[in-house]
Amino acid sequence: MILYQLKDGYRYNSDTLMLYDFALSLNLKGEILEIGTGCGVLGLLLKRDLKDANLTLMDIQKENIMLCKENSQMNGIECEILEGDFNSFKSDKRFDTIISNPPYYHDGVIKSQNSHLSISRYSKNLSLESLIINSNAHLKPNGNLVLCYDAKQLMDIIVLFHMCKLRLTRLKFIHPKVGKSAKVALIEAKKNSRSLCEIEPAFYLSDENGYTKQASEIFKSANLQSMDFKEI
Repeated sequence: MILYQLKDGYRYNSDTLMLYDFALSLNLKGEILEIGTGCGVLGLLLKRDLKDANLTLMDIQKENIMLCKENSQMNGIECEILEGDFNSFKSDKRFDTIISNPPYYHDGVIKSQNSHLSISRYSKNLSLESLIINSNAHLKPNGNLVLCYDAKQLMDIIVLFHMCKLRLTRLKFIHPKVGKSAKVALIEAKKNSRSLCEIEPAFYLSDENGYTKQASEIFKSANLQSMDFKEI
């Protein structure tokens, strides 16, 4: 799949591809909403590989909406594209799955002067609380929320799940390198579930030889080619 991205803006990284692989393992179907879609990479990959899914992409930035339209058309992937702020999103439609690799840098991190990067990275633009509460409101009774988030904030996530009566059902930690602490957590939570949480084996992105075999297989499966988009 060929994807346009901004040359001087936020660009997808390995976190998104790890979330893509995690989501595929959940056998998702039905109505899927991706929040903070960026250039559309995650949602478009899932729609490409999940034949029983209908896709809606949402982003607050006009540049990303244009990228999503270009990328969906270029790859022949049908989807609905919404421009809007999920903090204030209201809809009568309910989704089987809401998925997101949201901004999670906190205020203590030095901020980029690039507005596209700043909006895409910092949690002040979409707080964890707002993301979980509003996702819960727009899920079907047995729907699931799938996230990629900072592993250090897992306790905050679990507290919010409990408040919203969401059940943490699957958890996977991504380690940047063998011997290093996990930086990212891949998370599934379900409404109206009594299932216990399945903790998946730890995933290591790289070792002393470069990317691990597991990581390389995910990159190969995604089969992405990126191009700079300069016309925005």
